[in-house]
Amino acid sequence: NRNNVRIIGPNCWGVGCAESSLNVSLVKQMPPGGKLAFISQSAAVCAAILDISLKEQIGFSHFINVGGMLDVDFADLVNYLGNDYKVGSIVLYMESLPNIRSFMSAARAVSLVKPIVVLKAGRSPAGVRAASLHTGALIGEDAVCHAAFERCGIVRVCTIQELFDCAEIMA
Repeated sequence: NRNNVRIIGPNCWGVGCAESSLNVSLVKQMPPGGKLAFISQSAAVCAAILDISLKEQIGFSHFINVGGMLDVDFADLVNYLGNDYKVGSIVLYMESLPNIRSFMSAARAVSLVKPIVVLKAGRSPAGVRAASLHTGALIGEDAVCHAAFERCGIVRVCTIQELFDCAEIMA
């Protein structure tokens, strides 16, 4: 706090930025460069997207795993990436949304100029249990999140396959 340093994590595997050749992550190879930014709360989903991006040569401008979001959260990153002219679109995988008001504010502003696609875990009771066990966070009613996404102009997908398809199309 004293030096205004923000922290991503804990419980994450890091950040990659293609333009600056930045790889502060636990993985050896980041995806190729592109205009698509990817933010995930789950390292497992990051790994799956990374594998597909390397195989299919899908490029990313940013590849971010936020983990437990102690400090930096989805709202901060959507706002940041929304102001980066080299980012054409943003794809999110989220298990919880701790600060929905600031997220809605950032997403509403950014979605006017760039598409935002989200896959939100916890649509079913089993999904809620699985996601809450993974992150330890409480997960809100799916209907509330769905209404918030719709109000912000976010495109919501329902499966990992749809998320992959959207990432590939936007890339």
